[in-house]
Amino acid sequence: MKDETSQYKLHFLKQLFHSIWQIIAVGGGAPIGKEAAPREIGALFAGPIGKICILSMKDRIFLLACGAGAGLSAVYQVPLTSAFFVFETLGITLSIKRFVLVGLTTYVSTYIAGLVISDHALYQLPAITWSLKEVWIVPLLLLFLTPLAWLFGRLSKKVSSNKIKDQRILLTLPSVFLFLVGLASYFPHLLGNGRMMAQEIINGSDGKTVLLMFFLKAVVVLIILWAGAYGGTLTPSFALGMAGAALLAMILGLDSQSSILLLGSVCFLSVTLRAPWSATGLVIGFTGLGLDSLPYLLVTAFLAYGFAKVLDRFPWASILCKMSKNKVVR
Repeated sequence: MKDETSQYKLHFLKQLFHSIWQIIAVGGGAPIGKEAAPREIGALFAGPIGKICILSMKDRIFLLACGAGAGLSAVYQVPLTSAFFVFETLGITLSIKRFVLVGLTTYVSTYIAGLVISDHALYQLPAITWSLKEVWIVPLLLLFLTPLAWLFGRLSKKVSSNKIKDQRILLTLPSVFLFLVGLASYFPHLLGNGRMMAQEIINGSDGKTVLLMFFLKAVVVLIILWAGAYGGTLTPSFALGMAGAALLAMILGLDSQSSILLLGSVCFLSVTLRAPWSATGLVIGFTGLGLDSLPYLLVTAFLAYGFAKVLDRFPWASILCKMSKNKVVR
């Protein structure tokens, strides 16, 4: 989508093989999200369709975005959220016509994929009753989780842009997977895209286990992206948000209620995705929550998003440089 002027040509079969191997890797236990490959495949097939229909370059770009949204919608069965995702994260200008077309694409893909993919909630939660009494913990969650999510998002982008792509990958990627196997012998919930880890936290885990899973999950995701693996950070961010919320609840001496865990997950997702509407929709779609949860999740998502934008404008680089210079002088 970024190469609008140069019209960069992908090798169709090579890219398809690359995306399929991502799915195989996640199925084999890679600790990254499975949503990147379906988005790539959806966009990949949209390219030739745009050429066959002799569309303008502007319309081809829009078709690529529709294909990416269709891939996300199919794999997670979240059609409306996927429509928001297209406009929030792919830079497509919003209009009524485009929203209808994107929605048509995502809903059709969801229906077709639903023939083989279950539309049941990914996570099994106990009954949740939302109350204004729980709002007091939102500011604490924002102060505790938003900087962590912001740091994880920055690091994941950094390692992805500097990932190993040359012959060293033959050494780094198997080594990192062996490291993951060693960790998984003690913490099997680190395997996969984070679904098993999040469900374990929902079921109830002690503070030490949650702390280790939070730290180790973030580390293995970053290391494996640096080592050359491709994949998403959507479901890992969901799990990390739950783990962070559980840690805060334990620090405050509270029970890890499902409502607190979900507020943590939407906070973390909103910051890493930079898409509060999509983050809210994903949490609702993953857990099968009712519309009564929408105000709580949406407000938390937008507050976290705004806090992350404040952190973006903060002159971290100059502060670190001054600190390093002061240490050298001393």
